Amino acid sequence: MQIENQIQTLNWHPTRRWSMRDVTTIQKIILHQELGESSVEQVNAYHIGTNHISQRGCPHFCYHYGIEKDGSIIMANDLCHIVWHCKGQNSIAVGIMLVGNFNGPGYNLGTEGPTDEQMESVDFLVNHLLDELKLNRQNVYGHYHFGKPACPGYKVQRWIEDFRDDPEIKSWKEDTKKSVKDIQSRLKKLGYYDGKIDGIIGVKSQAAIRAFQKSRGLQIDGILGPNTLKALFNNQ
Repeated sequence: MQIENQIQTLNWHPTRRWSMRDVTTIQKIILHQELGESSVEQVNAYHIGTNHISQRGCPHFCYHYGIEKDGSIIMANDLCHIVWHCKGQNSIAVGIMLVGNFNGPGYNLGTEGPTDEQMESVDFLVNHLLDELKLNRQNVYGHYHFGKPACPGYKVQRWIEDFRDDPEIKSWKEDTKKSVKDIQSRLKKLGYYDGKIDGIIGVKSQAAIRAFQKSRGLQIDGILGPNTLKALFNNQ
């Protein structure tokens, strides 16, 4: 599988340019969906013109990578570029956007999800970046972790949650027969969660996990590590 470098091929804003960073500061990979039905080139044209991010236009495509419907992986910005894809995370994160409008939590009722080719490319690209940046699976997020529930949609969210499940946590869940829905139900019963029991660790679930961790004197990171899981189901 190849990554097509279009950093110079795609049009740039006439005057604006990204701020720069050292790639060693990167801590996260964040997946997004387009929330539309176009192409990387068309999204780039939108971004460099007047848009919802900046009336002055953005320097370039607002993600580091775009994945087309046929699975083509486009590199649109260098990893040292601080692009504007996720508020509060831009300086330390890599942004990946999948072309398309996918069903997701909230009001987004798009298509069922990305193509099989796109999902294969997501797996390839994320693993490639983890290796290059010396990160681990828990450094992979969706935009829903940072306040955008519908992004990148149900199908990619499920992939992210499965991908982030490290062997120790996965083994604990299997041994105790606990699923994400069980976890959400337990948090709801304890009064920490008021969202849907949908099996997806989204914004509300993460907030509930953090509140529970704080109440038990655990590390407040919103991650379902072994200590959090054991405390959650202790004396059930």
